[in-house]
Amino acid sequence: MRKFIRQWRRRYPYPAAWIDNRANKQCRRSEREWLAQFAGAEVLKRREVAALIEWKFGGQANRKEQALGGIASPAAWGHARRCIKKALAASSPTVALDHLLGERGGISGWGPAMASVVLAACRPGVYTIADQRALRTLKALDVFSPHSQDEFVRLDWLPYLKVCGRLARLGDMSLRDVDQALWAAADRAPQLPDLVRPKRRHKT
Repeated sequence: MRKFIRQWRRRYPYPAAWIDNRANKQCRRSEREWLAQFAGAEVLKRREVAALIEWKFGGQANRKEQALGGIASPAAWGHARRCIKKALAASSPTVALDHLLGERGGISGWGPAMASVVLAACRPGVYTIADQRALRTLKALDVFSPHSQDEFVRLDWLPYLKVCGRLARLGDMSLRDVDQALWAAADRAPQLPDLVRPKRRHKT
């Protein structure tokens, strides 16, 4: 498993085999340096939250618009700022997520994906991103059974964090490293069991 995580992390952010590994490495370094500005923050500015939304949903116009709607007006931003401050001060992963979820009275239009981006950016040693692609990989590896086949739901959050934490410790890597590997491997998810587990031998 350690080899698997390390190999697939090198494919991020371009999972295609033909992409130059040096280009990937430069992209990862640039991303790491950019995300470092959020680490340890107690609260965020509106432009910083907007930048995180763009980073997460830049290629998904509908989800981007929905997430931005939660900070669009002065009143919405005032509420969102308070929610973010409470979430970043919370000691429980579930409580932290709930402070940000629209369905739990948090930021309107925010689900686990966007909520976890804020948590992971500001507390990278504790949280990772709730990502559907990563879930596909974990399911293919037979190490996680999501509650929904179509989306990352709140009930997945705590067990997902635990699985990612175990993988990080196993590979002596950061949670972000694990997230990158799981994201990159998702396009090969149906084939992953054969890649990481030996085939069973039939008795003769």
